[in-house]
Amino acid sequence: MQSVEYVPHIDLFLRQLRIKRERLNAKSKIAIDANLLRALLQALAASMPFSEEFYLETYPDIAEAHGSGQIADLKRHFTEVGFFEGRMGAQPPVDDAYYTKVYQDVRDAIDRGAIASATDHYLRSGASEGRIPNAQLKPVVESWIAILHEDSARG
Repeated sequence: MQSVEYVPHIDLFLRQLRIKRERLNAKSKIAIDANLLRALLQALAASMPFSEEFYLETYPDIAEAHGSGQIADLKRHFTEVGFFEGRMGAQPPVDDAYYTKVYQDVRDAIDRGAIASATDHYLRSGASEGRIPNAQLKPVVESWIAILHEDSARG
């Protein structure tokens, strides 16, 4: 895994993608080499918050593999494997009051005892569904969702 302290110059990326800068602003798709995409996603994952304590407490299989020596470096595991498995590297910033107010289905599931908390829901499925964990992140999440949906609508 390459260090996050260095990001190649944009021209190196564009040459690999065989596109000109103007194309980045176009409303069209481009093909991307899977190795390049994986490296970009690993760099993104490496820049995300990470807590060894959270990672071990949240994922018992990771704790077991770490305890037996199969996983030596937890951050590296998250960056190279865990992120791609849908794991989170740190406690997500879920505001339980906000989350249960916005998502009545989560409130109902908590009331029924089907899930333990808003954070539990967000970890299990909310993040992958594109749910918003707190009011402060709403514009950021909505921006990403718009980009992702725009791309799939063209698809």
